[in-house]
Amino acid sequence: MGAQPAGQVRIGVEQLDAPADPFALAGVPGVRFPQVHTVRGWRVVLGDPVAVLRDPVALDDIGRGCDWRGERDAGAPPFTGGAAGFLSDACSAGFVDLATGDTRPAFAPLPAMRLGLYDGAVCIPPGGQASLLVAAALPGVVRTSVADRLDELRRWVSASRSVPADVDAGAPAPTDAALSLTRPAHAAAVRRILGWIAAGDLYQLNLTLQVAVGWAGGGLALARRLEAASPGAAHAAYVRLPGGAEIVSVSPETFLRTDGDRVTTRPIKGTRPRHDDPSRDAAAARALQESVKDQAEHVMIVDLERNDLGRVSVPGTVRVPELAGLEGHPTVWHLTSTVVGRLRDEVGLGGLLRATFPSGSVTGAPKRMAVERTRLVEPVRRGVYCGALGVVSRGLVDLSVGIRTAVVAGPVASYGTGGAIVADSDPGEEFAEAMVKAAAFLRVTNGRIGSPGRDGGDSAS
Repeated sequence: MGAQPAGQVRIGVEQLDAPADPFALAGVPGVRFPQVHTVRGWRVVLGDPVAVLRDPVALDDIGRGCDWRGERDAGAPPFTGGAAGFLSDACSAGFVDLATGDTRPAFAPLPAMRLGLYDGAVCIPPGGQASLLVAAALPGVVRTSVADRLDELRRWVSASRSVPADVDAGAPAPTDAALSLTRPAHAAAVRRILGWIAAGDLYQLNLTLQVAVGWAGGGLALARRLEAASPGAAHAAYVRLPGGAEIVSVSPETFLRTDGDRVTTRPIKGTRPRHDDPSRDAAAARALQESVKDQAEHVMIVDLERNDLGRVSVPGTVRVPELAGLEGHPTVWHLTSTVVGRLRDEVGLGGLLRATFPSGSVTGAPKRMAVERTRLVEPVRRGVYCGALGVVSRGLVDLSVGIRTAVVAGPVASYGTGGAIVADSDPGEEFAEAMVKAAAFLRVTNGRIGSPGRDGGDSAS
């Protein structure tokens, strides 16, 4: 236990005698706007922000205040005070310089951006080790002393022990899912995109839809269920918002990871379903690796990501140490690449995000044209789905791509899914891929996709 200087930020760290339950912490009554983020294997649990920031113009100021370009102390937990939250797809137009506003309806009631500034956290290391309490006196933020903040965190952990670990009331009744694009409408959208590709307007466009089901269990119950169905998700997250809306994510995809001046992105593109039978499962993995279509689709996005990082990196430092590697997840196989660069000294957090957001893996190429055309084929805005979630703290940025992400608002849970359309895409296969990606969500919520021509209704709003 103790406090030590860390640059401009004074930090106190205290080790508990046992692990803490992140969802029980988030469920403690009276805790304002709790968040849970998986950061480099740790679970970072936050509550009661000292401030909330909603304007992307403030990103550079947020970055400086969090000292994201500073040096982390060896062995320090991944969050030592800073910002946490999300950027939704509503930020995309400004970042890619689209002139016109987006008039499509929102699928769920979320702001364009919401980053809470937190001066304390419960950090739970991987492997069931004892949790750490972390308090930080952030520059320009005076709320309480580091010692008093540690006391508050200790009381929070104590209160969490009386929160039931199982907040799930049992399996919900089966419910028909409503889709923002029915199967026929999705096929029509694919054909329209293929026309744009044939005309030379695009190489690839990521087409997405929202799946909505009745869900009365709340976000914490859904988070427990989705994490059980998708164990080991690299960027699993939970965020509660004003008004009661909740975000639940089991994203496997790294959007931006920084360590000092080193920046990494790991785009995912290319999918096959997993199978219980080992021989079928191996065949699916092999088919993905040997697919000319999936390899081409993947390489297009890697080139786009290289270009995006090249805008903010020292010339000659952008590399691809891993290209189209096979990555297994509980329900799908994916192709994943790693793209790295070394950031120029003058690049701030805002500059980094303006160069890279939204991730090319969820737009298509060229990015600006893909974002613009997406509005013509997707009837509702994506919201936090395909945005970014995560934390900014001393010495690091850790953000996921907001895929495998649900929003619980009232008695409804919605979930985004989709895939990339390229010149040889087949409409039926593309819809099937989207449903494969939504399989875990549908299974844990007991949602059902209707027969062709029904699909749970024409739209969900």
